[in-house]
Amino acid sequence: MRDVQAWPVVRWRDVVHAFRPDHVAGEPQVKTLRTNQVLSKGIRFPRRNNHRLAGVGTLYSRLNVGAAVLHRRKDKDAAQMYCAAAKKIEEELMTLLKHQQLDASELEPTAFPSPEAWRVLRPLCELTEAALKSLPSVPEEESVLGTLESTDGRKVRFAEAGPDGLDHTLPYAMMEAAGLSVGDPALLVSEFTGATIITRLQPGLLLEETKQDCVPMVGSARDPEFHQPLDKDIRAALFDKFRSE
Repeated sequence: MRDVQAWPVVRWRDVVHAFRPDHVAGEPQVKTLRTNQVLSKGIRFPRRNNHRLAGVGTLYSRLNVGAAVLHRRKDKDAAQMYCAAAKKIEEELMTLLKHQQLDASELEPTAFPSPEAWRVLRPLCELTEAALKSLPSVPEEESVLGTLESTDGRKVRFAEAGPDGLDHTLPYAMMEAAGLSVGDPALLVSEFTGATIITRLQPGLLLEETKQDCVPMVGSARDPEFHQPLDKDIRAALFDKFRSE
């Protein structure tokens, strides 16, 4: 069983798509969300191409996606609650990045995280899930974690995580729009708004890949047992054994 989690940060296009799923994502929609105080500042970082500056990117807490959906549904109070929680998480994220001496670009969704990036992504996931428990849920919304298993060029098979998970057939364009490919973990979100069902696909994380960070390094300077001398009786017995051999 694969332990899949939603990627804790998103790009501005992901937020805009949640706000206007039937429109092409554009900067004016970002301004609308900011004007209505339902979009956090995000974390800006320089983009580089062959070690040269190639523009500026911004990452946002995933909670901004919920804020965008709630604002579209005219629930401004709940949307602002999500936005306020997103701002706090982004402040924590800045602290984590400084502690690991990382650039925010290393946390971009669908990027291959470095060991240092995992040390930021894992606590960030925990902070996000803790915040969601204290926030009102988005009504009539269902989120399913899983993996994009296969494609025939037109459709994509999305397999739910877990032993009893079901398979879903999605348009190939959904996978392309989310910047994903076959084999990637993902979050499938379905909104039920009257007679319309809106579906979105977001990048996910395989959390079992982070478990290796929990194993202490053998011989590490922080491992007191490594530097502790052997008991005198044990050491004497070992030397006696070596001499006899």
